[in-house]
Amino acid sequence: MSLLSKLRMVNGFIMTKYFNRTPFYATYNVTFRCNSRCVYCDYWKSDSPELNTENALKVVDRMSESGISMLAISGGEPLLRNDLNQLLKRARDLGVINTLNTSGLIIKEQLAFELAKYVDAITISIDGPPEVHDKQRGIKGAFERSVRALALYKSAGIRVGINMVLTDLNKDLVMETYNLLEDYIDFMTVQPVNPPLKNGISEKTISDLHSIKGKLFLPESYIEYMKEYINGGFNKICDALKLYYAVDPLGNVLACAARHDIIVGNLLHDSYKQIIGNISKTSMEEIDKCTGCYLVCTVGVNMQLKQSVLNSAVQVIRAYK
Repeated sequence: MSLLSKLRMVNGFIMTKYFNRTPFYATYNVTFRCNSRCVYCDYWKSDSPELNTENALKVVDRMSESGISMLAISGGEPLLRNDLNQLLKRARDLGVINTLNTSGLIIKEQLAFELAKYVDAITISIDGPPEVHDKQRGIKGAFERSVRALALYKSAGIRVGINMVLTDLNKDLVMETYNLLEDYIDFMTVQPVNPPLKNGISEKTISDLHSIKGKLFLPESYIEYMKEYINGGFNKICDALKLYYAVDPLGNVLACAARHDIIVGNLLHDSYKQIIGNISKTSMEEIDKCTGCYLVCTVGVNMQLKQSVLNSAVQVIRAYK
């Protein structure tokens, strides 16, 4: 991440925290096509259409106009779009900090060096040691390919990290996973599967998370309350359409990345400001009825911004130095 991008991120924290400039963060799921077969996700079963390049660029323009400091490009598998670099370049030209979420199953050297021009950080989904990751992702050899992708993106000069989705299969393997990948990554995030685990989480896992916090790009409060959330005792935190929002492959504005069923408008037809100004009572009721989640892009963003600006800045510099 360049010095300019770091300054933009810190400035975004300050403007959001002290001057109530929102939204701060948005996710654009550019496609629902996916080359993984994750056991806890059904995106890969979808035959959902997506916008062409011209309209996808319009969506990026509108997302930038909404005032966000950070844009997460996700999917499905976003690298399945041939125009991904065009979308990332447009966002970068508009002054937005770009992050990319990928499975790491697509490994192309030329693509990696192209992405390095427009992406501040790439997060690759890795859910445990080889056997566990391959089983959870439904692809034989997925772990090996994802690690190769980490090494390739890092060699291209991109800050790389992993996101580990905790399920009953891997919830006790945080430290083992970290130890396997420590030399490959600049940062790590962890989040419980949504809906939450059935059988809780151990104190050892929480302790392991605290012990690797030097590379864990999460506020300490997120770690501290994770067990409470999984055990059903956590009070809902929701800033949907305020601090963050999401956009689906057709340009529909969603309450958040976790709720693809709550559509409040479309960025091809209206600006974000117009959409929020005309949001229906029904949509607001649906958001209020949601029981909540514990995703990095929702609760994690909320908790990150509740930290002091100094703590947030230190985490940014540590992860993206």
